[in-house]
Amino acid sequence: MTSKPAVSGLQITLFFLLAYATSWALWLPLVWLTPSETTRQSLLVAGTFGPSVAAVVLIVARRGLSGLRSELAEQWKWRLPFTLWALILLAPAAIVLTAIVVARGLGAPAGQWNDPGQLFLILPVFLYVVVLGGPLGEEFGWRGFALPHLERRIHPIAAVVLLGLIWGLWHLPLFWIEGTVQQQTPLPAFLTQTTVTSVIYGWLWNVTRSLPAVVAIHAATNTTVGLLPVLPNTADSVIPLWTAITIAAVFAFLLIVWTKGRLGYGKDTEESLP
Repeated sequence: MTSKPAVSGLQITLFFLLAYATSWALWLPLVWLTPSETTRQSLLVAGTFGPSVAAVVLIVARRGLSGLRSELAEQWKWRLPFTLWALILLAPAAIVLTAIVVARGLGAPAGQWNDPGQLFLILPVFLYVVVLGGPLGEEFGWRGFALPHLERRIHPIAAVVLLGLIWGLWHLPLFWIEGTVQQQTPLPAFLTQTTVTSVIYGWLWNVTRSLPAVVAIHAATNTTVGLLPVLPNTADSVIPLWTAITIAAVFAFLLIVWTKGRLGYGKDTEESLP
């Protein structure tokens, strides 16, 4: 695999600033203005592409269009073990369903469930979320670009935790926009969730170097949260959300212990930076 030059600390900082600036420029007007629903949805969706846009700009600036094509080709890996794909697609739902059961045992209300007869909509919803719900617009930036360079400079655990916090705070304007998932979620819970899932997504990225894999787990997580009563507005309680975060945190901790703190980061990763 061809070695690629690492970016400087200034360039990493520039990536984060550009990702924030691109997304917030599209989202902040929605905090104060009330445009048509079409305009509102267009700005919300366009804003999710800020991280990937920032990554594309920096890669093209450093390596040209050929470098971008090469990077996308290297990350576009689909041939993963079936068991890993099953884990990617089903683990978020398993965690949330377990959390709902545990929360009920702790006294949480039943919540507002969707009609089981609409289960056939899961695949269309998942595909919609992949393209327009955030994962495709975010993951090439967060995991495909930022994480490898952070891990080259700091310990993998520090890298995923820092990225999780930056990733979480990037959503900040959405907390003041009516109807968003963030507007329905307590900020401490959301930041804890992004930090915990950053550990899991970071491990997945390190062991697969696959953009489809991290996009898929991100989409599976978002789809699960949208369809099952885990958020306070559908669960009528914060208990299921915090229970799901706690279960995910245990899983993340076990990954850290199992990988001895490396989270799958190793020599092959170091030699294939974007």
